[in-house]
Amino acid sequence: MRLYETVFILKPDLTEEENQNAIQRIVQVIEQNKGELVRLDEWGIKTLAYKVRKFSKGYYVYAVFLGDNPCVNELDRHFKMLDPFMRHIIVKLDDRELEHHRKAQSDKAAEKEATPEREAASEKEAPAGDAPAEEVPPESPAEPESQTTEEVPA
Repeated sequence: MRLYETVFILKPDLTEEENQNAIQRIVQVIEQNKGELVRLDEWGIKTLAYKVRKFSKGYYVYAVFLGDNPCVNELDRHFKMLDPFMRHIIVKLDDRELEHHRKAQSDKAAEKEATPEREAASEKEAPAGDAPAEEVPPESPAEPESQTTEEVPA
């Protein structure tokens, strides 16, 4: 199997549920064709360089997967066939990048798990019933004192 990456753009007027269904459909196509999803990042709504189907924004999704030529062909067919997809590109990557993408995906998963723990810890530290403390803006770095140069008589 070879390593591929794809970026696809969904219509911006879809609901969150419709976005997730379209993404899951692509994940299923990869898995049904004996592929393996390595990384999936949702970049969210971004402004397009030019209008596509009368839309100036789109919902971007980035995926890295392992697959064979039939998997890529079926994925391309689904992108072209299904209405929510405005644009897509599939690019073959160098196999040496596989570990980098696996590490990025595991870091992302670890960050998601750590976020609820951080929120719970910060709630425990805050005293109950008290108003939240005002945040103090960080002090600006001290400006260097102006240096005076003395003229040396010649």
